[in-house]
Amino acid sequence: MDRPENVQVLVAVPGRPDAAALIRTAAQIARRRGAGWQAVHVETPRRPTPPEVLEALSHQVGQLGGEWCVLTGERVSDELADYARRSRADSLVIGRAARRPWYWPRMNVRGDVLSSVETLDIVVVAGTPAARRRLWPRWSRPTRREWYWPLGSVALALVMAWLVARQMDLANLSMIFLGAVLVTAIGAGARAAMLAAVLSALAYNFFFTSPRFSLEIIEQGEILTIGLFLLVALIGGLLGGALRRRMTALRESRHQIRQLLTTARALSAAPDRAGIREIIVSTVAHDWSLPCAFLECEGTAVIPTVSAAHPGEPALDAVTIEAATWSYHHAEPSGPGTAMFSDQRWRMVPLVDASGVLGVVAMAIDERRPGRERREPALLDTLFRLFAAALTRAALVEALSDARLAEGNERLRAALLSSVSHDLRTPLASIIGSASTLRDLDGSLSGDDRQELLEAVLGESERLDRYIQNLLDMTRLGHGLSIKRDWVAAGDLFEGALTRLGRALSRVHILRGWGDNLPLLHVHAALIEQALVNILENAIRLSPEQGQITLAGHTDGDRVCLCVQDEGPGVPEALRESIFERFFTGEKTDVGPHGSGLGLTICRSMVRAHGGEVTVTDGPNGQGATFIISLPLIAPPEAFDHDD
Repeated sequence: MDRPENVQVLVAVPGRPDAAALIRTAAQIARRRGAGWQAVHVETPRRPTPPEVLEALSHQVGQLGGEWCVLTGERVSDELADYARRSRADSLVIGRAARRPWYWPRMNVRGDVLSSVETLDIVVVAGTPAARRRLWPRWSRPTRREWYWPLGSVALALVMAWLVARQMDLANLSMIFLGAVLVTAIGAGARAAMLAAVLSALAYNFFFTSPRFSLEIIEQGEILTIGLFLLVALIGGLLGGALRRRMTALRESRHQIRQLLTTARALSAAPDRAGIREIIVSTVAHDWSLPCAFLECEGTAVIPTVSAAHPGEPALDAVTIEAATWSYHHAEPSGPGTAMFSDQRWRMVPLVDASGVLGVVAMAIDERRPGRERREPALLDTLFRLFAAALTRAALVEALSDARLAEGNERLRAALLSSVSHDLRTPLASIIGSASTLRDLDGSLSGDDRQELLEAVLGESERLDRYIQNLLDMTRLGHGLSIKRDWVAAGDLFEGALTRLGRALSRVHILRGWGDNLPLLHVHAALIEQALVNILENAIRLSPEQGQITLAGHTDGDRVCLCVQDEGPGVPEALRESIFERFFTGEKTDVGPHGSGLGLTICRSMVRAHGGEVTVTDGPNGQGATFIISLPLIAPPEAFDHDD
């Protein structure tokens, strides 16, 4: 089996303060190999590690350039093997196990991991003398729950057994006490269950075996009964305690996963960096009950300032700002629980990605009342990684948006230069050519030739004037257009557009199909007229010689539609939106190969400024195209009705 190319060093960190030497050794091994490394701690329900120890170990791993990970499971070897397999690690660094007496059960973590992952190199580091001497784990002081549950459950079982003692055999009474042990195990854990087992055995012997109200045992069979009961109760209590630990671990894991999922969804839905900052401070403040602030450096500033906070703007003193500045520029946490600025209240955690520090999360820590941040440091660290990833994503989106905008502007600039060079030079060349001919050959030209050249100069000048007008309209639309509305008849708009086109209409036939019953339009007459001119100019250019262009109008509900039908090649359905984009020029469409690509864009912008829309459909019988200007219908004042 081939090894993966991207190797990584894992170090199995026990939950002891003296694991610092093991972490330093793993960092040195990874540095010599030029590989990344991770420190993995497996948290088992039987021997939970104090939060302050995990926090200190995590801080040391971060200082040495490693990554910290906390796993939860029943068997250390199984979790290590599974994680090494998933991370495709090359080496595992573990500490040498302490020597144990012959009667003590041995844990062969190295052998179990090696049997599961055969390609893994295992490096064993000698432990410290303190680690070798310690055999028994440090038991924490029993809580009130671990006292009340066994005492209460055994007392209740005693009352129940006393009430039914005359109706049940002596052997069956032990089942009542066994139930009390199991209930205690599930409710308060294994230690409380062991105490309940001992109390149950004593109560069973004292109250129900002969002689009663004495701990003496006369019959040998009762010795066996009590001994077996105590053994079964202890085993049942241990199993019940293990079940409770597993249920508690699953409940905490489910809660953590739900919180991470909720936070990840909120971050993914955040529209920008400001929204992500608000989610960061609100998540820490609500879910962790810690006043939170987000600090970052704006522009070229070197001292970070508060850009988001919850609840309310915090009052940060000079020492706190100094701690935030130190964390921002050193990319390391500071404040309570760290080596820097440990005497001040706010803990500063920098959010870091490959480009550097993205900001600093400040949390107000109350050392007198430790909260979730002490019990679940791994979850908090994972949240900070999510925050950093979200900020990185927002920065990439902003950079991509800027790049797309710059690319679009560059394309528009190139298209505009190309359009200007063509649509200005072509009529100018024709004008210059006609004028030069008139100047140089004026005496030899006939009257008809001279008239034809003059008409060419006039026609190209009008074409050039319309193009310059389009450029001016684009500039006005880009800087905001002032709409000065007035009441005007649809027929007047059509006639005004035809008048402006002048000699360009000589190559087509115009059919006036609008009626006199169209309602008045409340529009800016010059703008709508210009929109009609742009559509008609395209229709004339693409229509065949002496083709027909039909102008019509009708009402459609609360809108008035002005239609221009031609007999040109038409517009394919796939291009019916593209033709309204700036500088789009088709080769076999109603925009034509020689247009500037601005006319229809200006047309749609002018119509939309009136609350209308411009669409294109097939012409009658599928020939040509029909451009429809749809404008909102507004009831005219009463004075107009009386005049009519």
